[in-house]
Amino acid sequence: CSSQRRGVQILIFMGSVFSVVPVFLLQYFLNLFPQLDIAKVFESHIENQNLNFIILFICVGIVEEIVKQLLIRVVDRKYLLIQTINDSIRFGLIGALGFSFAENIFYIYNIYTQLGIQQLFVAYLFRSIFTSCAHMIFSGYFGYYYGIGKFSMNVVEQGKWTGRKMRLAVLFSRFFETSKIKVHKELTILKGLFIAIFLHASFNFLLQLNQILPVVLYIAVMGYFLVKLLKRRAGKLIMVVDPTEQRTSTMAEKDEEVVIELMGMWFNSKRYVDVIHICQRLLERDPDNKIVQMFKAQAIDKLKDDDAYGKVLKNLFPGGNEKEKSIKKTNGRPAADAGTNRVPQPAQPEIKPKKQENYFNLKI
Repeated sequence: CSSQRRGVQILIFMGSVFSVVPVFLLQYFLNLFPQLDIAKVFESHIENQNLNFIILFICVGIVEEIVKQLLIRVVDRKYLLIQTINDSIRFGLIGALGFSFAENIFYIYNIYTQLGIQQLFVAYLFRSIFTSCAHMIFSGYFGYYYGIGKFSMNVVEQGKWTGRKMRLAVLFSRFFETSKIKVHKELTILKGLFIAIFLHASFNFLLQLNQILPVVLYIAVMGYFLVKLLKRRAGKLIMVVDPTEQRTSTMAEKDEEVVIELMGMWFNSKRYVDVIHICQRLLERDPDNKIVQMFKAQAIDKLKDDDAYGKVLKNLFPGGNEKEKSIKKTNGRPAADAGTNRVPQPAQPEIKPKKQENYFNLKI
């Protein structure tokens, strides 16, 4: 599987390298037929130069980002190697590297032929560092939303327990007479594409200012948030399960749904520590429940870094997917049989029960 994954990564890189060709062919075609160039049509009717630049950069971003995302979608549909959200981000980064590699060759060659070798070093240094990083950031954000869209079944299921309405997905599913999961997938991927186009256009506009500092700050800030997304535990969960390897739950379905509904209420109330405790108990009975794993990972991500108890929980559950941790801790046996590490419960004051009072005790 690792060799296949490595081969697919090389395929994405090489495919992205050659994906530059249709982009430049389109530019060549529009130069031959300028009346078909939308950016030039707007330019002839708009006097504001900055607005013309924005329209041009948006058009460039649309073309380049659509080409990059099409390759990811085609490869994923054929090989099905994206198992986590972070896998999707990484594949996007690899595609961006291949695209920027080929694009840099074209631009540096043009600079060399037009300005000579004296301007070549600065252009090479800038494009190799900043432009390549920018393309990786654009594709990284698209990859994040593509991953969420790919696993829409789990996201929609979790949204049911947290009370998330998803009105737009419901509206389009009724209009097109299709499932809400499919509509949510396409809307989420489209959202990622729009964000990538916006980031691309913003970067090109900053380049037009001929100021290096805004460009550096822009890449640093966007790169910081992308790294934060990669570090999220929810992004490391393996969302694809082989039915032949899936462990069955030892808990009644109705009972489990009641507990998950309670967990959704606690999550909305920001009682993240309680959510982690109840998730840990549930995973002992149903270790392959992806909804419970998502709640647990997201609750840990929500804990504040300056929270002392939160630090303890984050150290108990370091980064990594749930499947690998369960296998590693149980030496290959099912987690339900081998047991899991207990989460330390916070100290509770002793409460003496009153006489003649009934109590409801929830046991999982």
